[in-house]
Amino acid sequence: MYRYVDNFELLNKMSRLAREELRHFEQVLAIMQKRGIPYSPVSASRYAAELRKHVRTSEPCKLVDTLIVGAIIEARSCERFARLAPHLDDELQKFYESLLKSEARHFQDYLTLAKKSADGQSIDERVTFFLELERDLVELPDGEFRFHSGIMVEA
Repeated sequence: MYRYVDNFELLNKMSRLAREELRHFEQVLAIMQKRGIPYSPVSASRYAAELRKHVRTSEPCKLVDTLIVGAIIEARSCERFARLAPHLDDELQKFYESLLKSEARHFQDYLTLAKKSADGQSIDERVTFFLELERDLVELPDGEFRFHSGIMVEA
């Protein structure tokens, strides 16, 4: 039913994406240091964990679902950066706009790889499934404020 994407294409795209995400992390750390903001670890949000709970466990369906989840997370990040950027100072606005462009590209990369991994089969049903799940995650109450969280409620 499904096949693996050409390993070289998958590995190259994901390797470049990982390096870019690490560069973003380093940029965030530099901005925090410049502004005197201490780094403190926070727990992961329920958002990605809940999406990943529904990834099928057998390959290659697992790969297709994992790539779809990645695409949705990147798309939501892009949306949130776009909403936040106009309310920030010039330095952060420029940085968030650059992140927005990266996340949009990552979204497309994940979705393209998911389609290729499906070997001609439609991924529309799985995309719809995860989008419906994702909608609930952002619309339902959430006890922790994170970049990807639902409606805040007192814990």
